[in-house]
Amino acid sequence: MKIFKLILVWLVLINSSCKKKETIEETTPIDITGYNEGIYKPGATVYGKNNYVKMIVGDYNCPVILSSPHDGTLEPSSMPVRDHADAVTVRDLYVSDLTMKISDAFFEKTGMRPHIIINDISRARMEPNRALEETYHKSEDANASWKEYQNFIKIARQIVTDHKGKGLYIDMHGHGHTKARVEVGYIVSKSNLNTEDAVLDRLATTSSIYAIARNSIYSFSNLIRGDYAFGTLLANEGCPAVPSKQDPKPNTDDYFNGGYCTYTYGSINGGTISSIQLETNGSGLRNNAAQRTASGGKFANAIISYMKTHYGFNLAK
Repeated sequence: MKIFKLILVWLVLINSSCKKKETIEETTPIDITGYNEGIYKPGATVYGKNNYVKMIVGDYNCPVILSSPHDGTLEPSSMPVRDHADAVTVRDLYVSDLTMKISDAFFEKTGMRPHIIINDISRARMEPNRALEETYHKSEDANASWKEYQNFIKIARQIVTDHKGKGLYIDMHGHGHTKARVEVGYIVSKSNLNTEDAVLDRLATTSSIYAIARNSIYSFSNLIRGDYAFGTLLANEGCPAVPSKQDPKPNTDDYFNGGYCTYTYGSINGGTISSIQLETNGSGLRNNAAQRTASGGKFANAIISYMKTHYGFNLAK
């Protein structure tokens, strides 16, 4: 009887020890910094620390990446307000939802999900679209979330490169300028866009779509404001855009030509992933849910047409 009791106690202790070990293994933090197909599976949502930034992994055969850096509303106490005089803190209202509407429409039309990176932290606390030294962050937590956001874009680019060889990264924003039109940015300055085609044609190497220009049958000025420019394709869908065939130059109007992420993750420095920044107007495009749903379909159509013309990818069903 005593032997039986000892064996029973021994079995209970072993069972308890095994359960503790399993719990420790299940709560071990997952390393999301490197590209691991076991983590970055199609359809998975991968979060950074505290779920502040996230990547929604698209389909491996999709060559499109979307991001929304400035529509976050979270205000972590560990990230003080960026109060530097040069810190821009304005929120790009409803841009994350617009980005998701584009993804939904793209899926309906192609059967594929784009890769999506979204920042949910208020821009007043963390700035994902500046070089780290120009963010004016006031905490290491903000720096850490910035690094996670950049890492997600890098991983999305690697997935596209590994599975498709080339692709397009679109950085989504919102502007409050007077003219209700989409400002399409290629890291080409307003003054250069205002020049003649012959001058613009010499600037392909300075743009975020250099990989497209390098292999295109079209001149660079045509890629910027010709029949198959992204702005032209948007305007054909009923979303006025500059530069485009319909509206070729910003002239003296306010215009954003692209920020840190468009510069860093496009093809200006090589590679096969080109990038475009889209500064969207609010009125008529994203200020209410019905507008965002309608605009999502229009943007998806423009992306599909652009990919067919400039990448040779026939993505439509």
